[in-house]
Amino acid sequence: MMKSKVSLSVSHSLKIFSVLISGICFYFGNSLSGNYGWLIWIAPIPILYISLFVKPGQAFLLAFVAYLIGRLSWLSYLLIVLPLPLAIISTLILPFIFALIVIGARRIVIILPYWFSSFVFPIFFTTFEYILFIFSRDGTASSIAYTQCNYLPVIQIASITGILGISFLITFVPSAFALSIFLIQKKKSIGMLTGLIILVLSATFIYGFVRLSKPVLGNTVLLGMATIDEVAYKGVYQNDTTREIQLTDLYLQEVSKLADHGVKIVLLPEKAIIVRDTNINLILQEFSHLAINKNIRIIVGVTKQKTGYYFNNTWVISDQGKLIADYQKVNLFEGEVLDGCRPGNKIEIFRADTQNEGVAICKDLDFQKYILNYSRKNPAVLYVPAWDFIKDGWLHSRMAILRSVEGGFAMARNARQGRLTINDWRGKIITETNSESGANTSLIGDLTFSTHPTIYSKTGDWFGILNLLASLGLIIFMVLIILFHPRIPLNI
Repeated sequence: MMKSKVSLSVSHSLKIFSVLISGICFYFGNSLSGNYGWLIWIAPIPILYISLFVKPGQAFLLAFVAYLIGRLSWLSYLLIVLPLPLAIISTLILPFIFALIVIGARRIVIILPYWFSSFVFPIFFTTFEYILFIFSRDGTASSIAYTQCNYLPVIQIASITGILGISFLITFVPSAFALSIFLIQKKKSIGMLTGLIILVLSATFIYGFVRLSKPVLGNTVLLGMATIDEVAYKGVYQNDTTREIQLTDLYLQEVSKLADHGVKIVLLPEKAIIVRDTNINLILQEFSHLAINKNIRIIVGVTKQKTGYYFNNTWVISDQGKLIADYQKVNLFEGEVLDGCRPGNKIEIFRADTQNEGVAICKDLDFQKYILNYSRKNPAVLYVPAWDFIKDGWLHSRMAILRSVEGGFAMARNARQGRLTINDWRGKIITETNSESGANTSLIGDLTFSTHPTIYSKTGDWFGILNLLASLGLIIFMVLIILFHPRIPLNI
């Protein structure tokens, strides 16, 4: 076993430069717009490289500061959705864990400076995300995989591994590059490492392009979506039955307009209308009559107000006016819990024609393990009423779309103050607009029904488990080194 010593002759200017380059790349690469996701492939390189030439404490500090700069791109958004203390904690905890991962990977690379050490950082990082997905109340929301949603060939790997495969890929490549530079300076061969980088990237892109080249087959229908001006909701939550009926009428008018344009399915957003025990039958009847008269299917988000609590539901009304699905949202936003919303406890798969179809609501799509239950039913399409927070319109819509890639189904998603999207089973956007301004918004596009079962939908989170086992093995290895090779200094 090689016992390398660390050179401490790195200048302060190089340390600062490395932190700034990594921090800036993380900042823009992690932005909520998705415009600079390619920077994530670069961001870890300076920090991973410089960590190999400084003491563990310095490596931790440099990595923490770099990733903290990157996470600041989310701070203004977190301050909208979280109380100030939680927003601050959320901003600090991820850089702290990132820094721990860096110094853990650093130690193994220094002890074993060989091509296979390039896997340590991505294994640790992917394991962290896997554990986070299991225990976080926000599911997969903080995953760096979503930064790649604009790059269709890259995200196809999720159909095999889930989004953890994307996270692994975009941490492995910079890890391998940083190690290559280190090995060159140590006058070691990088032939094996170069071949490994080429192999991983080639396999990823070939698979991605092959999957994207497959034709989109199946029945195609014209689907329409609408959101009304948010001003219409002013005062509607004050137990005002008249306002609730007015709100319903506004949506009935929008549905009728869409039907007149030849639409066969209309999807309305989350909490589009408010119903109570006193008016629920009347409002449901209004939508049913319209569905019959226009020969359309209507999917509408409903707030069911009760005394002291409420339900967040979605109705699916057939073109014969029958209520064929009434789904209750399972994964609630923290604000809903505080407001007294009660969660459901099951998925909703229905069959309006010859294929399975599903409906889920907004935050449900943040949880890949939950949506995996849908994927295993092989739906041709998933309908998603949603309500976003303006700033996260792009991100939240793409989080949902990656569930399509994982599960192999098409999706239609209509979000108040967010994005209205129709995408195919590969995550390709068919048509899109946004309602982030809160104004009246509508969208019409083709939705193709077809099922494409994926490896991930059949095997689940095998890749996360594999990385977890590999991480445990690496941790055991480090412990054994400390216990049985005391001549290797702890500060390397």
